[in-house]
Amino acid sequence: MNRFYGFDLGDAESAVSRLEKKDQNVPEVLAVNGEKSFVTAYASLRNGELIIGEKACYNAGAMKRRLRFKSRFLTDPSSLADLKSFAAGVLGELYASGDLIKDDDCCFYIGCPAGWNMSARERYRELFEKTGYPPVRIISESRAALVSACQSKHLQIGVDILSKPVLVVDIGSSTTDFAYIMSGKEVEMQTAGEVMLGGGLMDEMLLEESVDASPDAAKLRKVFAESEPWRSYCEFAARRLKEKYFSDEDYWKENDCEQTVLIRYDEPLRLTLRMDEVMANRLINKRIDKLRGRSFHDVFEKSLMEVRDNITSKQPELLFLTGGVSKLEAVRDWCQAVFPDAVVITGSEPEFSVSRGLAWSGRIDDEGACRIAGF
Repeated sequence: MNRFYGFDLGDAESAVSRLEKKDQNVPEVLAVNGEKSFVTAYASLRNGELIIGEKACYNAGAMKRRLRFKSRFLTDPSSLADLKSFAAGVLGELYASGDLIKDDDCCFYIGCPAGWNMSARERYRELFEKTGYPPVRIISESRAALVSACQSKHLQIGVDILSKPVLVVDIGSSTTDFAYIMSGKEVEMQTAGEVMLGGGLMDEMLLEESVDASPDAAKLRKVFAESEPWRSYCEFAARRLKEKYFSDEDYWKENDCEQTVLIRYDEPLRLTLRMDEVMANRLINKRIDKLRGRSFHDVFEKSLMEVRDNITSKQPELLFLTGGVSKLEAVRDWCQAVFPDAVVITGSEPEFSVSRGLAWSGRIDDEGACRIAGF
């Protein structure tokens, strides 16, 4: 293989990385529609054109528009068509930009939650194969995140990752994924895989709180009730602001962290999103109906304790956190409280650790196959 691509298709945002066979640097995160982290959304226009990413969320010419479909893959058969359309759009953008060349000797490593069984993974692989992708292999996003940590030259933690028990915690937009890894291999746990808890809940809360504080609250609620694209667009804006705040909480204690979104519907409306210490505490501690009256903190901590209690071998010596919410300082504190003897780390760019780890995994597997074949 000449090149290895890692495709982290998330429920809210996605990323694609590429690694050349002999390149010793970190895999390159490719820009798709000008964005390295792009919205997992697609729209079909009246002229038959398929568009993906942020512009699909609000394009006025859309006849069909879909968002947040990956999390429904195991439960909703209609998500298959949505995933194929989005995957086709990404493939087309990669070819159009020249980042992928027809008939190149390459492969795609695509991530899935650790809790997906082999049957689900095979159905997922076939989806991309039928869409026209080069050879595809499906591996868990948790394994990819750990590979990224192992390969990163910038992550110096004083722990031999490949020889120690590791718990990978991948906090996505819709789910939190746990994987216990011993000597570089995933070990099945009685309780693992997906927990229906993600950063998207915080995005929704931030948006709702911002609307409540707006003088145009009634008009904004009317827009969101009538236009799912505009609601989704504002929710993604809330997500980016939330992650911006959590990436450097100390800095934002002394500075304003806010963004104003211009909404063009019946009339122009402005919605101001604002993050501060008070709002951050509300996002993690407010009890909400979607969590049956519990808070994000409550559910996350309980999930950690269930995982800890169901590990039948050695407790992890390292917790590796990935996903946008892993930047939150409180998350690291919660992990340390449940696993007091473990080292807790987060990569410098957790939003890209899975796609980079997928690309690295492709080259690692290719080199292993070459050694076995005697090359």
